[in-house]
Amino acid sequence: MTINLGKTPVTLLPEFGVLLPNSKTLVLADIHLGKSATFRTRGLPVPEGDTAEDLERISAMIQRYSAKQLVIAGDMVHASDGLTEYTLSSLRAWLSESSIPVILTEGNHDRKSFLPELKLERVKSFLVEELRIAHEPKDLPKESPGIAGHIHPSYRLKDTARSSMTLKGYHLCYPHHLVLPAFSHFTGTHSITPARGDRFISVTDSQLHEIPLRFA
Repeated sequence: MTINLGKTPVTLLPEFGVLLPNSKTLVLADIHLGKSATFRTRGLPVPEGDTAEDLERISAMIQRYSAKQLVIAGDMVHASDGLTEYTLSSLRAWLSESSIPVILTEGNHDRKSFLPELKLERVKSFLVEELRIAHEPKDLPKESPGIAGHIHPSYRLKDTARSSMTLKGYHLCYPHHLVLPAFSHFTGTHSITPARGDRFISVTDSQLHEIPLRFA
């Protein structure tokens, strides 16, 4: 599904990221590498393997969409105590093998973590085509189009007074800001309260569906 942010086409992907087709820029948000390791260091019995799986998913997307650069809209990592030797060595190896530039617009989790020198560019925000990319929606200029993460948006769809389901997806904040879903499967979501003119596109079983919204 392709939408326009201002004059820039943006393709929403079922893999929880977007592609800017004109520049072949892949944009992801909220990867939270090392989150399961953080839980284990805090005494919670969570299995290992999410870091390798997420990096493999990103590599597959780069190849599938012939991306020329990757922009991570914040929260590449989860916390300092999750940056184990396994997590860091996996990330270093992945970055060293990457055939395209990787740019990180630092998020709140990145800034709170001790990140060693890595083979990527770290910035507060990044301009590509006519879009500003930042971690938090509040850091996007109101008068121009942009892409952010941070919120992990979801929408609660009610069936009856006692029955509902929560859908993870993309929140298009009218008229020209797009908030991406969290790329990591191992993270929570925040249920949005849409304003008139907003759109929400869910990802369900690898399919994109625009959801009719109810407004207060």
